[in-house]
Amino acid sequence: MKILMKSSWPLPLIAWLCLVASPLVAQENAPYKSKPKGHEQNLQRAASAYAGNLKKYANDTNLLVLPGLVADKKQKRVAVMVESTRLGPNSACEFTIIGETSDHAYEALLLSLAKPSEVHRALQFIGATPGEPFDPESLRFWAKGESFVLSLDRTNEPPLRLEKLLLDRRTGKTLPEEGFLFIGSRMVPALNDPGKKVYAADEYQPKSIVSLFNSTFSVFEVPYSAPQSVVYQNTIVNPEYEFPEGALLTLVIEPANKDDSKRAKDLVLLVETGKTPTDKPGTAMELLTSLSLQLKDAETVLNGKPTLISVVKTLALLDGKQHDYYLTVSFGDKVELSQAQALAKILSTLDSEQGIRINPPPAGQLYYRAFTPDLELLDREARFFHPWELSLAEKDGRVSGKLLLIDSVWKPGASASELEITELSVSGPQDLRRELEAEAERTRKADKRARPPVIMVFAPSTLNYGQLTKFLEPALPTHKIIHVYLDLPLPPIPKPKRKT
Repeated sequence: MKILMKSSWPLPLIAWLCLVASPLVAQENAPYKSKPKGHEQNLQRAASAYAGNLKKYANDTNLLVLPGLVADKKQKRVAVMVESTRLGPNSACEFTIIGETSDHAYEALLLSLAKPSEVHRALQFIGATPGEPFDPESLRFWAKGESFVLSLDRTNEPPLRLEKLLLDRRTGKTLPEEGFLFIGSRMVPALNDPGKKVYAADEYQPKSIVSLFNSTFSVFEVPYSAPQSVVYQNTIVNPEYEFPEGALLTLVIEPANKDDSKRAKDLVLLVETGKTPTDKPGTAMELLTSLSLQLKDAETVLNGKPTLISVVKTLALLDGKQHDYYLTVSFGDKVELSQAQALAKILSTLDSEQGIRINPPPAGQLYYRAFTPDLELLDREARFFHPWELSLAEKDGRVSGKLLLIDSVWKPGASASELEITELSVSGPQDLRRELEAEAERTRKADKRARPPVIMVFAPSTLNYGQLTKFLEPALPTHKIIHVYLDLPLPPIPKPKRKT
């Protein structure tokens, strides 16, 4: 069944906005390739230092010598040759350090004369392990890794931490001295040879080594939430510390915890139901108190009682100064969706830099924020894109559904687009898989942009978590963004207007 209705949007907009992170883009023809004065001479000095260090430390197994750097395993220290860019005082800044072949010197403080992958290798040599990057596509909204102190070595003066080189316009203060997380860039297909894997920060712009905003492909990033647009608008070069253009400097990288203690700590919250089935809807408090919760560190249960209050008290007593805590939430199959929604609202208030940072869900489960959905998406006429809409119902323990495929189309001579809605019956997971695959194949053959991997689910609050995830199982590997609306009908489909 197809129905056409008017839309005020001039063109269909694809909502990769929901993923926040954009794919890597190679910028071979970027116009910003200027290097600081004396750059070629600095390259020659770096090459000479490399040759000298290879001879000097040839028999020292505690040292790793690479072009542009020396790593000391015993001292747990990496020294990298860097040079200052043309960026002047009070200039906007997005990157602290980028690779020497980056096109982004116009918005970075320092160029590294060591490749990003070699900085990564040096960190591993001194015993560091890369963590996990900020990656919305994988539902990881917090970078996770060990903290490092990065500073510039100065003769006869204390080292100068990188955070001091930058100011926040909003506060007038330097950036918080919280260190930088070693997350490591990724191995990705090479630009000219998709069958070959390369270190992303070596080959793809911006070739970031130390990013000031949350990034999926930098070697280091900040340990807090920092969207790129906010950083660019509010971060400037501190005029108190000005280096001559092209000055050759030494960057020192050291672990924040030299005693090998780990800052990042993983916790697991196991969520089960103790609720007796009833047709009467419960209040939020009743739903929360009917849950049975276990907060675990490895195999140890941390909360004294299986209650939400006990879990919250336990979390409050954790040492946030010594550790960053990352929580994985795992729902049991018997948990009712109404209970999951009540808990998700509480978790959303705890999920913060000052609280607990919530990890991506376990395989086969939904990210907890699926149960705090975006209500603005319910207005088909106003939204920027059209996700799949899935309405589920249960009868005699069996779940079935109705799937809506929605597109904006233009008719010849029309002044506005119309919404084309196709209704599909899906009696189970295999039907859902078939329809998603069929649409993907139609899109491929038509050479169109892929539909955003988003599904809006309309379900009864009494449905069990396991029933929902079983139905969605074929979609979860490819459609990670799920919005679950409980006890709400699909938005109405108005009849097409007649021509006058």
